[in-house]
Amino acid sequence: MFISLIADTYADGLMLAKVNSINEQKNKVNVTLLDVDNLGSVIPGKDIELKLPPFDDSILDILESSFHVIIFTEGFSDENDSTIISAINLTDDDLNREKENMIKFPSDKLKKSV
Repeated sequence: MFISLIADTYADGLMLAKVNSINEQKNKVNVTLLDVDNLGSVIPGKDIELKLPPFDDSILDILESSFHVIIFTEGFSDENDSTIISAINLTDDDLNREKENMIKFPSDKLKKSV
């Protein structure tokens, strides 16, 4: 439910992602966008490169210590070169709970996408 609660509030700017690599010299991070289908499977989407905020090491710390994250970008865009404005660590337990919720309540996701 954690992801669902955030998604209800910030539907346009929410990205579930897997951190692939971080390039501190270029101030960028490469991520794979993820989705959870109605069967609870995590589906990889496109790979994108996002900018890290220049003066906020807290986001870099979160990304370095996380495998899965929830990312918000400036302008709520999922395009290359968007700037990350916030990141939340997503534990395996959080991800598994969300997968279970998608299996139990798949119609909620369908209603939101219509």
